[in-house]
Amino acid sequence: MRLAFRVATLALVAGLALPLAGCDEKAAPPLTIETPAPVRGIIVTTAFGGFQSDVWIAIPVVVGGRGKLDITIDWTSADTWMYVYFGDTACDFVQLSEGNCPFLITSETKDPKPRVLFTDFVEPGTYYVTLYNVPRNLKLGIGSDNTEAVSVQIGLTIGFLEAARGEAPVKLGQPIVIHPPHL
Repeated sequence: MRLAFRVATLALVAGLALPLAGCDEKAAPPLTIETPAPVRGIIVTTAFGGFQSDVWIAIPVVVGGRGKLDITIDWTSADTWMYVYFGDTACDFVQLSEGNCPFLITSETKDPKPRVLFTDFVEPGTYYVTLYNVPRNLKLGIGSDNTEAVSVQIGLTIGFLEAARGEAPVKLGQPIVIHPPHL
């Protein structure tokens, strides 16, 4: 009877130990959690002509989801001085001409052409891509008298979860010429 009890006990212990055999640290596969890769897409492409020197143009951009923008501006003539700005404020002519518009990004230079601006993460909202075709100033040695054709392309990089929602991330408004105030 003692022998039968020992055999039954060994069988019970062995039966309980078998399911634990896969729990050996060396045999268990490592647990990995993958971070979703960011997704980038071109969300806006537009072009317009007749952009004369000494004119400001603001293009409203409605961003519907959190992400990073890359903004590419190109124009026809290599000798044109094109200033490019990005911000979340609709500035009037006085603010622009006096340099008092609170832009998030400012690029006041002749080169490079095309101009590419990169934002940090932006929250949903209305933003403005503002362009200034700098007039010729012989005293300062800048600007031109060129009337330009301009193309604008905006890319949006978002995380995987934002992309899965399928929302329209950006709406582009019509370019708006910002006229000087009436005197």
